[in-house]
Amino acid sequence: IVRINPQARREIQLDVDAQYRNPSYLRIKQERVDLYMPTIERVLRENNVPDDIKFLVIQESSLISDAVSTSNAVGFWQFKQGTAEEVFMRVDRQIDERKNIVSSTKGAALYLKKHNQSFDNWMTALVSYQMGLGGAKKYFGTKYNSKRVIDVDRNTHWYFKKFLAHKV
Repeated sequence: IVRINPQARREIQLDVDAQYRNPSYLRIKQERVDLYMPTIERVLRENNVPDDIKFLVIQESSLISDAVSTSNAVGFWQFKQGTAEEVFMRVDRQIDERKNIVSSTKGAALYLKKHNQSFDNWMTALVSYQMGLGGAKKYFGTKYNSKRVIDVDRNTHWYFKKFLAHKV
């Protein structure tokens, strides 16, 4: 359960509004969602990851297979090479599975499940996707471990609020 206070709701709405500013870009993004989401949903379901996690891939790459971030994260789920290899993806001169929707979604599911095992809380696992497990443990401590109700306010991590905007 996620409870969002009015101030956080306004912050999230600003992010939602920003996504609607360019109608042609939004239409192209929606076409990619229509194309890839059935596969993403199936892979997450097969790996026992909550369905809502699917919105993270839109936040990470806008579903652009060969997206590259400023930190050299690549592909649909924006994995750096070391992290991709940690979740059994092949990354070499011939093949880069970060650019494959099935392989990268399996990798993301494995990565998120591993982090959720540490917190027993999908919100913290989701934020740890961005900051790493060590960073998330340092940032959150045990505050949210096993919590089933998350109150979202101005102090909630920006990455989670951005995720909620993509869900909207």
